[in-house]
Amino acid sequence: MNRLKMVSAVVVAMAVFVGCAAKEPTTGDFMRMHAADEKAMGLDQKEIAKNWDKGLALKKSGEKLVKHGEELIKSGEQDIMTGKHEIEQGNKDIIDEQNFLMRVNVFFTKNTQI
Repeated sequence: MNRLKMVSAVVVAMAVFVGCAAKEPTTGDFMRMHAADEKAMGLDQKEIAKNWDKGLALKKSGEKLVKHGEELIKSGEQDIMTGKHEIEQGNKDIIDEQNFLMRVNVFFTKNTQI
């Protein structure tokens, strides 16, 4: 039983000493923690601002590319219309040439018969 009392007393004494050894944060500690938080927040805000600027530049570049792409589409559509018109004209010219050759052929066959 004495041994149990002695072990209990040692455990209680250790608990008291350990509890006293852990000191409470002082006002200075709180101020340092607050300053560290503010610094981290400031760094985060600088990063956000940098990303914002980068995003604005990407947006502007994207809008420019979209405008250029729309101009290319418009130009391409005009080229398609011009191409279709030229194909139609070419087909008409081919038909006219074939008709002309047939008339010439008929003319020569009538005039060259022996």
